[in-house]
Amino acid sequence: MPILRPFVGRTRELEQLHAELKVQKPSLVIAYGRRRIGKSRLLIEAIADTPSIYFQATRVTSALNLSAFKAEIGNALGNDPILDGLSSWDSVLHYLSEKAADQHPRLGVIIDEFPYIVDEDPALPSIVQKFWDSGSPSKGNLKLILCGSAIAQMEELMAGKNPLYGRKTMSIDLKQLPLKDAIQFFPSYSPQEALEAYAIFGGVPHYLQLCDPDLSLRENIIRLLLTETGPLIDDPMATLTSELRDTSTYSSILAAIADGCTTHKDITGRLNMEGASLSPYYAKLDTLDLIERNRSLDAEPKSRNQRFSISDPLMIFWHRYVRTNLSAISNGHGNEVYSSIIVPDFASYMGAAFERIARHFMMRSASSLLGVPASEVGAIWGHADFDIDVAGRALDNRFFYGECKWLNAPMDIGMLNRLIENSERTAYGKGKSDKIYILFSRSGFKDDLLERVNADERIHTLTPEAMIAWMLEDNPHKE
Repeated sequence: MPILRPFVGRTRELEQLHAELKVQKPSLVIAYGRRRIGKSRLLIEAIADTPSIYFQATRVTSALNLSAFKAEIGNALGNDPILDGLSSWDSVLHYLSEKAADQHPRLGVIIDEFPYIVDEDPALPSIVQKFWDSGSPSKGNLKLILCGSAIAQMEELMAGKNPLYGRKTMSIDLKQLPLKDAIQFFPSYSPQEALEAYAIFGGVPHYLQLCDPDLSLRENIIRLLLTETGPLIDDPMATLTSELRDTSTYSSILAAIADGCTTHKDITGRLNMEGASLSPYYAKLDTLDLIERNRSLDAEPKSRNQRFSISDPLMIFWHRYVRTNLSAISNGHGNEVYSSIIVPDFASYMGAAFERIARHFMMRSASSLLGVPASEVGAIWGHADFDIDVAGRALDNRFFYGECKWLNAPMDIGMLNRLIENSERTAYGKGKSDKIYILFSRSGFKDDLLERVNADERIHTLTPEAMIAWMLEDNPHKE
């Protein structure tokens, strides 16, 4: 197995996997998620202390993958003439069951990028089904983990018409790391810098591991994204080409959303495709965890008041600053792109990013702040003269409303008053008397606002420093 950097986060997923691997029964685990999300790293960590075999398939014939799989088995369990003589997936799987029964109880076997093999050998899911139904895995409680980045194919493995339907004992749909885990990749950064880094690289472990924590954020941006040989300069397009055949429309939709086109009408207008149905494209991007579709929390359930957003911060940053300046970057002018293009616009970029981060914070950390978790978090929009950056409901049925400002100046009491007024104008939480108000500010709060906060326990103020402290459960006192 490769030498890897210290593992960060995924506590819940690891606990779930460890529990499954300890069960005195055979396990068939299906793990999937978009590329770069850390699936392989998580699975390697999960089986690190148990007898195990890790095999990563490649885009070659099924026979060549089988040969490479046998080599990994030999490396892990020792060379065996019997193994050398096996020539089918079925016989090799039965061999592993016998090894689990005789020498290695609860043997863990990971077949990574499983769809690569299925592409060349469509019968493989049926072969695995026949093997699983034979009862052979029960002999030594074999732990078979099938993993892949082709999300649609992995989900299809569990669908009703697939041979493996009903056989899985556990499935993991791996998402981006939460903010709490992502900021651990930047231990020397200030809270503000950590939020800025997250607003660019998001929670994709591969992106975060490429960042050098000893370099400034500016240096990491230039090195990874604004240099012609930078490892991330073409990664957003590679993400699309690895999953899709014709990427032009998908990329154009993402570019439009990154430029602020958040409705279907805006997107089709930008693409000069008025009247066209983009639903299949939206659905595919949604499946790949690249976009989200949300409604205002005070909209009717069947309302078409829907907004699109990009779920991958690097995709937003890349379309906004890198794609539009690729020629300059290719000619070695990355420093100038950073100074002349990114720096003057970055506060605006962070304004929208800070709202997303605040909603993420409330979904993940409301229990620390409010005493109970949030049941839903979103925003309120679609009104002629107001919107609300953050809104939601806690499990105890209290409603909360938030205002976010990424400004150099402290927030003042007028901003609080407007938030309270707007909370009374929306139908969301209408009639509730125990509403909670949360102010998120990059630059702190003016004295008159803090005086009001100290006199009203329903109001909370959060700077980047306080947000990170709450996430790390240091439970700071209200400002």
